[in-house]
Amino acid sequence: MVFSYSGLDLYRYNLLAQEWNLDFVQLRPGKFSANISQFISPNFQIGHTSFNCAVKQEGRSPEGVWTFAFANNVNIYWRNYIVHPKSIIIYAPGSEINAVSAANFDVMVFSISESQLLSIAKKEHRENLIHRLKSIELFSTHDAQWDVLRNSIARGLNSLSQTSNSKIRANFMNNFTKGLIRLMQGAEISVDKVSGKKRLKLLQAAEAIMLNNLTEHISVADVSRQLNVSERTLLYAFKNQFDMGPKAYMKVLKLNHAHHLLHRGIGSDTISAIARESGFWHMGQFHTDYKRFFGELPSDTVNSAEEDIK
Repeated sequence: MVFSYSGLDLYRYNLLAQEWNLDFVQLRPGKFSANISQFISPNFQIGHTSFNCAVKQEGRSPEGVWTFAFANNVNIYWRNYIVHPKSIIIYAPGSEINAVSAANFDVMVFSISESQLLSIAKKEHRENLIHRLKSIELFSTHDAQWDVLRNSIARGLNSLSQTSNSKIRANFMNNFTKGLIRLMQGAEISVDKVSGKKRLKLLQAAEAIMLNNLTEHISVADVSRQLNVSERTLLYAFKNQFDMGPKAYMKVLKLNHAHHLLHRGIGSDTISAIARESGFWHMGQFHTDYKRFFGELPSDTVNSAEEDIK
């Protein structure tokens, strides 16, 4: 099965991503646009995704499936690591997804069932590598095979969609997996961390407090007190991960929340009610902030949503 979408806005992209248990928060001003192509077969999937705005991605990878991502060289943090060019990002089955990417993110992805991966690894006498992968989050390499594999996904999205021959598809899966295993066998395990896991958990806890208090006049000091850390510690953590302070990040969360509700709240919910539900009390400032961030007025978002359901 093949599907492809182009020019998806943030709301529609999030709806699609939620089918994969993912959620996206836009981090910087801009008119969000995403393109996705995906080929899906019973034992493996390949895909290509790109979007133009900086985002935070979070969720969980599906059980029973390994996913390996080949991203371009924009600024990316994967969990608590810096992703350098020619890296292999590893999504272990059922593992947490937590990434921050700059604008113009572009990634090729290969997913394979756990049973198939282990079966191919055994034939290559590399089953020990697969067992080790559960404790590895990121590989980096200078091997030209990285480019070969990334490009083969692009070619596969075109060629595999044009054939129903199961043997051709199985050959692609086997050859790609063998090449991937060999590449990872010679790659370096990344140790370049942007922060420790403790700080990552601090950020997650701070965000949870912010989301639970969107309509309240909660300050950075309030968040710091609830987490029993200094404001300086909280500031450093947010600056390090998002290149913005916690106060600015709170506004980002509120704007994303309003954007989502404006797409859903057709009919009974007014723009002013949605603004208040998202923590904005001055309507003029809300309209100004919203247009600056999303490139359209709140009324434009509502009109677009209404057109979609006609």
